[in-house]
Amino acid sequence: MSDLRFELGDAVMCNMGPSGWKLGRVIALHYREDHWPAGKSAPYQVALEGDHSLIYVPEDDARFCREATAEDVRIARRTDALAALPPDQMGAGAKQDSEPGTQAAADSQLGCAGGVTEAGSPGYRDGRCQGCDCCPRSWSCVGLYSEHYRCVERNGLRVTRHAVDLGTVRVGDSLHHPADEALPGNGGFLQCPTLVRLPPGVRFSDDGSLAGEVRFDPHRDATYAVEFVAVSTVDWDDAEVGVVRLEIAFVVEGNEPPAGFDVDAFLQEQDRARATADDAVRRLGDTWELWERDELGNRDTCDRMLAELRRLRELLEVHPRLDGGRWWTRLGGFHMNVHKLLENTLFECELYLGHALTFGDAEVRWLAEQNLDGCYQKRLLEAARFTWIDGCEQMMRGEWETAAETLRLAAAKKDGWGWAVNFGDIWFSESAARLVHGAELAARNGTEDGDAAEWIAEAARLLERGVSRTDEAGYFGPEGHPWAAEIGAALDSYRNLEHRGADTTEWLEAFKLRTHYWCAQVLGGAPPFPPQPRPRLEDAATLVRRLPGHNE
Repeated sequence: MSDLRFELGDAVMCNMGPSGWKLGRVIALHYREDHWPAGKSAPYQVALEGDHSLIYVPEDDARFCREATAEDVRIARRTDALAALPPDQMGAGAKQDSEPGTQAAADSQLGCAGGVTEAGSPGYRDGRCQGCDCCPRSWSCVGLYSEHYRCVERNGLRVTRHAVDLGTVRVGDSLHHPADEALPGNGGFLQCPTLVRLPPGVRFSDDGSLAGEVRFDPHRDATYAVEFVAVSTVDWDDAEVGVVRLEIAFVVEGNEPPAGFDVDAFLQEQDRARATADDAVRRLGDTWELWERDELGNRDTCDRMLAELRRLRELLEVHPRLDGGRWWTRLGGFHMNVHKLLENTLFECELYLGHALTFGDAEVRWLAEQNLDGCYQKRLLEAARFTWIDGCEQMMRGEWETAAETLRLAAAKKDGWGWAVNFGDIWFSESAARLVHGAELAARNGTEDGDAAEWIAEAARLLERGVSRTDEAGYFGPEGHPWAAEIGAALDSYRNLEHRGADTTEWLEAFKLRTHYWCAQVLGGAPPFPPQPRPRLEDAATLVRRLPGHNE
């Protein structure tokens, strides 16, 4: 019997240091090399996927080697979340070309009746469509391409894949590929095209066509492969089409520097840009470390980091393809640190990490995906918070039953948590809404009404759940959360009145007024509730326009 965590043949992720985590398979246990001293062995020898290199894991510790998740396998084995896995690498029940997504979407409420939202519109905050905007035509690169977002799969949409192989072209050739008549759909391919993969001089159009003269690309080898991908969601609601993934592949030869191109000057320029990027990232890390040591306040931390992030972004706008897109992953990742301090920057995280996904480099995609796991969780937390706010607004309007359902949806997103909502606040809100509605039912139909009793019993259960969360946090001391204490007292008072058969009209009106007071505190961002979300620092549509497009 082995005392090791993994067995022969297990899929594992290995920590390769600066190169990130790599997928591999265990091929030997208690591995030894001939020159090692007696008694020394490594727990595993692993064959890495991709280049098939052999490595050994020095310790049986999760820091060096961990179990490969489903996301790990998908990231390693395909170029984006809409690409098909090779048949021999698909899991049981997985589906392929032109078939519906792998998950049922009974709770999804997709629809574009309101039109396409503007770039950066936080449509996912309503909590209705699996953490995705309810109009697929508004999905960003992360919504379409990330293995952690998987908006197409989560909402059960059909994927139609269309592949074109243009063979081999040479630098200086004219490339003209008109829109394929067999291509499904009605355009819309400029939603999230991987333009950075195209050779300079070649342009892509919304109808799926390519045209231009292939020019020299100093960032690539003398011969290189192009795997260009574009997606159209125009016909997402057409059962015969769905989301269309267009892939255009070709090989470029003769990518040699033309006369007059100074290779040394180009490389020196890249070195200077790399040094500047590295300095910005170092400063970002130092600032965050000061915050973690409580040596820098939230506002000063945000201000310093945002200044460095602007410097890094401006550099990448001049050198968009520096190091194959790696710096875009740092730009997006550090925006998440700022978001943790309640700055409204999740859009920047997704914009820059999504741009990194459009590069063809597998390592860059992997680095981006490491942050996108957390970004998707932040989406759910934001949805919980903003749905909670919606529920409080509904209570202010006297829509108690509707509010209870809205607040149930909010709590379901992250089990009662939200973006800066940490102490059972969502459960307290739902408890209040259910207590009011239950009392109204009892007043209207009599105290024997079963529905009324169930609403009030559920209010008590939610209150208890929220109090347990508050007690775990230990933030409010022995008195607990003040709203929870007030709801608890009101519930006891109501049961006493009900037990005596007394009129609850005055109690009900008084409790409604106090609930309105607490909801106003929530909406105003007053203690003990989190402050109101800060407004965006930069216009989202402007940031999208500044993002590099075709290689020129």
